[in-house]
Amino acid sequence: MRNLLLIAAAATVLASCNPSSKSAGEAGAVKDASENAVSYVVDKSASSIRWEGAKITETVHYGQIALADGSLSVNDGNLDAGSFTIDMNTVTNEDLTDAEYNGKLIGHLKSADFFHTEAFPTAKFEITSVSPSTETGATHSISGNLTIKDVTKGISFPASVNISDTELTANASFTINRNDWGVVWGGTLTDQSIKDYLQNNLIKDEIAFQIQLKANK
Repeated sequence: MRNLLLIAAAATVLASCNPSSKSAGEAGAVKDASENAVSYVVDKSASSIRWEGAKITETVHYGQIALADGSLSVNDGNLDAGSFTIDMNTVTNEDLTDAEYNGKLIGHLKSADFFHTEAFPTAKFEITSVSPSTETGATHSISGNLTIKDVTKGISFPASVNISDTELTANASFTINRNDWGVVWGGTLTDQSIKDYLQNNLIKDEIAFQIQLKANK
């Protein structure tokens, strides 16, 4: 009984310290490019994806992930459709200056505890809809399917998109709840020990991404 009370107390404390972000929605139908749309190919060297995660102690880790490929379609001067693929094996950390600790963190992120990059080397985002945005600093509201570890969920976020005759730039930030994509270290009280549960839940549910894309016609 004492152990059960300790587990319940620990779960309550962690739940209050580690609130979940808004859950992802169901995946939607991927938007096909319009018949007269023009394709812009993503310039991998001029584009970037920044990730950020944290523990409940507010210790923040962050770094970069590289794009594998991508393209965006423009129809009549407006963003129409598109997708991009992320090379999960390129994940880096930029806040840990100690090489040993840096390497351990990257190895852990790539392991089956988190993104399991050996089995799931890429992630992907595919646009399902695009509409004008009313949010300050954004031009578009973009919805799409995000696939991580072969789990596909729907997300939406505001973005600032600029299009010229020769290039397209897009900037966006969004946050996901890693549990929605099965990025779970340890598990729950029903199928793992309290130690494993605590290990997983000392990490916040949220992973934030900042994306900057440049694509050439």
